[in-house]
Amino acid sequence: MCLNCNMNPVLASGVAAIFVFVMAYGVLAIYALDSGTFNRYRIRPVTVRYPPVRRHYLVIGFNGTLSTGYYLAFLFLFGDQVIHNGPVTIWTVLFQVAGILLVFELLYYGMHRGLHHPVMFRWIHGTHHKVRYPEALDGLYINPVEALAALTLLFASMYLFAPLSVVSFLTIAFVHAWVNIVVHTSLVFPHPALRWMNNWVIRHDHHHWKDQNKNFASIIPLWDLLFGTYK
Repeated sequence: MCLNCNMNPVLASGVAAIFVFVMAYGVLAIYALDSGTFNRYRIRPVTVRYPPVRRHYLVIGFNGTLSTGYYLAFLFLFGDQVIHNGPVTIWTVLFQVAGILLVFELLYYGMHRGLHHPVMFRWIHGTHHKVRYPEALDGLYINPVEALAALTLLFASMYLFAPLSVVSFLTIAFVHAWVNIVVHTSLVFPHPALRWMNNWVIRHDHHHWKDQNKNFASIIPLWDLLFGTYK
């Protein structure tokens, strides 16, 4: 194990910057959702808010802390096996990022679909679906078991493609965390510069309130398309 070898200044700063940016983005997105200025971009009007605000943010804070700790534990235990600090080409980065995200999305699709089995839904995934009107940070309003399981799938996908460059690792960490924020924003924008994100929001919102047996994928809808659950 070689935490100091792989937690070099670039990696450490990058991981910290990702978490700070993603959380700030989420907070700003919640503010935008609740403000009079951006409320017109809400995907659908709120009727009843659930869960209660205090419990809501306690769970989010706990899972955010747990996830950060799990990232650090992963780097401590497997950093020297998963990450290398040598030179890397853009093609290597593209291959690693695309490959890992495709594998992770397949694994996550299977897990997410399995969590909709009545028993799993009742004891684990139902926590997340108590949120009827998602806000940006609600990707963390989940059972801690699900939070750890999802990250385990991400780390396992990284391990399959190891050793990764620092750039690949940070890119994957950013995409995974940021898209998890975007899909829960409940905001859709007509402006061309922002419109490309709307499909993520629409598909996941549809999954939350209208048809829970559709749109299991998180980042890439490929597996929903292939397995007939895209809507």
